[in-house]
Amino acid sequence: MRKSKIETAETRKRIVDTASIIIMQNGLAATGIADVMAAAGLTQGGFYRHFESKEHLAAEASEAAFEKIFEMMGKQVAGLAPREAIGRIVRLYLHQRLSKNQDHLCPLAHLGSELPNADERIKAVANAGHKRMVGYIAGLLQQLKIENSLDVADAIAATLVGAVTVSRLALSAASEKSMLNHAESAVDLVLQAALDARKTK
Repeated sequence: MRKSKIETAETRKRIVDTASIIIMQNGLAATGIADVMAAAGLTQGGFYRHFESKEHLAAEASEAAFEKIFEMMGKQVAGLAPREAIGRIVRLYLHQRLSKNQDHLCPLAHLGSELPNADERIKAVANAGHKRMVGYIAGLLQQLKIENSLDVADAIAATLVGAVTVSRLALSAASEKSMLNHAESAVDLVLQAALDARKTK
């Protein structure tokens, strides 16, 4: 008996959800179709019933990763004042890799070095995710009446992504944590400077 459309959709979602974790942890090149299918509890032979290629899956997995990040952030900052919300977002983004739950790793930081040579679909998803991230932060900055909110948000996003990317090269957990803490302080300085500039006008 052929699988129902519901079962097929559920299987496809399981593959995408699994890939969104494994690819973020190990990278595009180091993750094979067999790795994803095995982690999802499925045989490799069923892959091409759902996806035309590894790149096709990686694009959808990256999109799913972004969705999980923004959903998680939305829940974490619900009801917080704008500045407090920005601080929470910064801490969540910077220290997610060091937490026990690594289900919310960002494609921008964890696939960063591979993205320039990635499939166009993957790059398109990454660009859309970056634009959404900047827009999300800018929306909070606008509530603080900060001018050039998109520019400030872009600087904050670049600091977060760059810090996580570089921190992965650290030779020890302590060094990694120190890098991320310094990045958090840098973002706070950028935000404070933007707030101070607002007060002088």
